[in-house]
Amino acid sequence: MKSILLIIPYFGQWPLWFDAHLKSIEKNPTINWLCPTDCVVPNRYPENIKFLKTSLEEFNQKINNKVKVDVPLAGRKFCDLKIAYGDVFAEEVAEYDFWGICDMDIIWGDIRKFMTEDLLMTYDVISSRKNAISGHFNIFKNDKKLNELYKKLPHYKTLFSSEKLYRTDEVTLTDFIKESEVFKREDLKVYWNKILCNQERGRDSHQEYYLDRWLWDNGKMLNTQTGEEVMYLHFINWKKKMHFSQINFSDAQSFFYISFNGIHYKKNSKLKKKIQFFLNSFMGYYIKEKRRLRIKKLKKIKHRIQRKILKNVSIYTY
Repeated sequence: MKSILLIIPYFGQWPLWFDAHLKSIEKNPTINWLCPTDCVVPNRYPENIKFLKTSLEEFNQKINNKVKVDVPLAGRKFCDLKIAYGDVFAEEVAEYDFWGICDMDIIWGDIRKFMTEDLLMTYDVISSRKNAISGHFNIFKNDKKLNELYKKLPHYKTLFSSEKLYRTDEVTLTDFIKESEVFKREDLKVYWNKILCNQERGRDSHQEYYLDRWLWDNGKMLNTQTGEEVMYLHFINWKKKMHFSQINFSDAQSFFYISFNGIHYKKNSKLKKKIQFFLNSFMGYYIKEKRRLRIKKLKKIKHRIQRKILKNVSIYTY
């Protein structure tokens, strides 16, 4: 069986869903995780996750020393460094066939059901997104060419040293793979044929504000409406709405539900679901997204008008 190590640095305080996250890790015993962190290591946790105690400053220096760039000291900026983890953690990944990147706002399903031996034997890079590298789950064959692939990105030192977040994993690396001759020349094979996590309206990860929409059942992640099984639930647009989790890692229960506002053992009442369905019709996620995009568009129009006025004023003044 091909071995996999997922690397997930995390600094600050553990999120409220951390115990549920750990339970989902435990049900994937043939996958390993490495978590550099300054958080308090829990008393109980799965055997297949290793916590590497370090400060944000020490972690930052470790990266700087390896990539030979002065990377800004900021947690979010490390998203741009994900693609260098195979090189930064060369010692830790040495014994594995694949190393990968992922996120913390995830409840894992049955990873091996999707990461089959046939897939791992065939491809060098495997993404959970369609036609794009995924920042929330992407694995790379443990090979020097791929571990140091970031060095082939145009102006990678500028991208790493800037305080701006460029999303080099999901944007820059995706574009590089599609346009570069390196992959063709090296005959490197990429799998990004379909979305492997939750999706809605053709977009991965984002979803409406639902109650009881997802069921984690003894290691499987199931959509309660469609019955579909996914490799993991990535609740990126739910995490700010979540305000509770009833799950403790030591709990005996083998299932729980994930709603937009929390993680729990019992289903919500039909009345609550009807009320939430009604609320979504005028203040749901997609309604808010339309409003946000409309405001963004109006601001762009406003800026264009202002620039045009200033240009005309300067010409007139001259």
